Amino acid sequence: MLLTMNEKPIKKVAVVNDTATNRDEMAESLIEIGLEPIIQTSRLNSIEDCITTVMNQAEAAILEHHFKSDYYANFRGAEVVAQLYRQHFPSLLVTAWAEADRDNIHPFRRHIPVLIRSNQAEPESIIGGFEQCLNEFKNSYSSERKPWRTLVRIEEVHQDSEKTMVYAMVPAWNPRQVVKFPLSLFPMNLQASVEPEARFLAKVNIGATHYDELYFTDFNIVDKPRGEYAKFLHS
Repeated sequence: MLLTMNEKPIKKVAVVNDTATNRDEMAESLIEIGLEPIIQTSRLNSIEDCITTVMNQAEAAILEHHFKSDYYANFRGAEVVAQLYRQHFPSLLVTAWAEADRDNIHPFRRHIPVLIRSNQAEPESIIGGFEQCLNEFKNSYSSERKPWRTLVRIEEVHQDSEKTMVYAMVPAWNPRQVVKFPLSLFPMNLQASVEPEARFLAKVNIGATHYDELYFTDFNIVDKPRGEYAKFLHS
């Protein structure tokens, strides 16, 4: 199937993965759907270096999230995919670390339209992933990815040695399930206000089928109810 970006065909796809076996498997899948894999084997010195290399060599990219070798790269693929997305460069994150490194992927989820588990990286899912990227560049979202302005209620805030995590309810998504995400998603001027029972409005893809797919952007604080309305605080 022919993929196009600004009426230009997408032919070359950069493959950024530090494991030779995984690179070869991905290359086979790309060839099967008529795309030319551009395998990145040299060291990538920084995120900026990776982005420049990928965009100079190809029209799309597929990246691993977790690089096992610091010699290959000392950053995470999720951040690269998110930055490429912001530049309207179609990119997929294909990784076996979706669950294991969930907390480090979540901050970039708004700009990662497709996250494919390594064992599900079939030619059909790759084509579908690129199509979804291209659609979002035109502000055409799937029901699972479309952002809606909605209420986010803070339940708890926990700080560990590495980062502060927020536990919250999103009633419009699931009024019975608490979700977790980093405090860093909030703008700096609002972070001091993030505490139990605080309420915010944010853009959230409330059509997501699993909380790993949720993203949160554009937070604004909501004043707490007062007087007779305070009894509805937990509603």
